[in-house]
Amino acid sequence: MPTRTMDETMEGLADLLDDIDGILRVAHDRFRAYRPEDLIELDARAQAACTYAHAVAEADRRLLGRPQIRPLEIRGLKLWLLEGANVALRMKKMDEDGTSRSYPTKQAIDYDAGRELPGLPMPPVRLTAGYLLDETGTMFVRSQVARPTGKKNIMWCAAIVPTEKRKVGESAWVEVVKGMSL
Repeated sequence: MPTRTMDETMEGLADLLDDIDGILRVAHDRFRAYRPEDLIELDARAQAACTYAHAVAEADRRLLGRPQIRPLEIRGLKLWLLEGANVALRMKKMDEDGTSRSYPTKQAIDYDAGRELPGLPMPPVRLTAGYLLDETGTMFVRSQVARPTGKKNIMWCAAIVPTEKRKVGESAWVEVVKGMSL
């Protein structure tokens, strides 16, 4: 498993952070645009599944066709291999620490733990890009990038600072600290 630091890894993603933030925000906005009578019928699991489907579609729209970005699907696990940054990226709903919120499948556990997956060249840094919602589950709080190290374990988590909240020369990300807001 690669041993790059958070700074090194996030610097490698610098050109994609605004797109990752946009992917996750668009996915949430599309889901929230459903008719209220439809939204009320969906439990948290269905809401996350719908948002995920919108995130995957938006990621494909933004990332496919770019040099050194290759989509992969491994037994239902949708990834984008960012060859220039040597990163494999997946999308998920997260808690404020960067932990995935859903019950993990075997391939998701293997992905997080850095185990070999068929069709995934070794050894890219495996990251999860995700979104954090408020306690009501309705308002978008922030986009995050986390480095999982196993089932429900995170090495680090970085919040993406939205372009409109970034000062000139400021980094596009900050390390997540519990209770922080952007």
